[in-house]
Amino acid sequence: MLLTREKIELLRDETFRRTSKLQVRSIAEALNFVNSVGFCFAFKARNSELPCLWHAACGERDPVYPLHTHHDPYIGLVWQAKDILPAGKKIYYGKALKNRPSMISLDYLPFFYRLLDNEGKEDAYLRKYLSGNLSQEAKRIMDAITENSPMVTADLKLASGMARPGKRAAFDRAMAELQMNMFVTKIAEFYEPFTFLWDLFTNRYTVEIKIAGQITKKQARTAILQKYFTINLISHPNEIKRLFGWPKGDIDAVLQHLMDEGSIQNNVKIKNEKQNFYGLTTLYNL
Repeated sequence: MLLTREKIELLRDETFRRTSKLQVRSIAEALNFVNSVGFCFAFKARNSELPCLWHAACGERDPVYPLHTHHDPYIGLVWQAKDILPAGKKIYYGKALKNRPSMISLDYLPFFYRLLDNEGKEDAYLRKYLSGNLSQEAKRIMDAITENSPMVTADLKLASGMARPGKRAAFDRAMAELQMNMFVTKIAEFYEPFTFLWDLFTNRYTVEIKIAGQITKKQARTAILQKYFTINLISHPNEIKRLFGWPKGDIDAVLQHLMDEGSIQNNVKIKNEKQNFYGLTTLYNL
């Protein structure tokens, strides 16, 4: 039986809540959405990579990004959610996936953290820097916030020697780098004047770090991919690698494990597409 790409997208409309019936309309529903999908993008998703809170707020598969975002109710709901939910430590928000604003439920946060080899230690950033895997700008920011946290953006720029206008791009890149590594996390936003309040990840998510220390990397990847297929329905190893950045060998091992468990199959065919896909074993019954 051949599936069509449109059939897959119609099924994803349900799991991604991209319909008016399933539309996310409140902060409480936004929290339910993140907890349900496990991890998602905040504002945009390309080619159904993952669920997206903005798409769910619009209740549409392909909404048009508004010209005036400050007056758009759906963008406004996402902005409120990204402020309120992390501030209440209900979810994690940061540039966690593909260097884009992402939301991760607290149930799945330990799995993503485990894959970073941070071990909940404050000096983890120094080991990464000494191994050549952290930029000098990111290290300077970590030196500053480790000594005095939490810090607002302006103070963090001053303390790290990156307050000059010409350093803005470098500062932004370094902060994205630190978020991807889960070394820092935004805990609040202020609007008069507009600024962010940042803290060490180790200060904010102690429970999740402890849980992460009790699982293996394979268990973490297995849990993430199990949820990923439950929501996304089908995928290909190349798509998984682009999304999560995992080594191919690790991806192949987890896919084989999920097949051995009977969770997924590797012979899913899409009409007019040459390659086979991995998909849920229940896919043809949906």
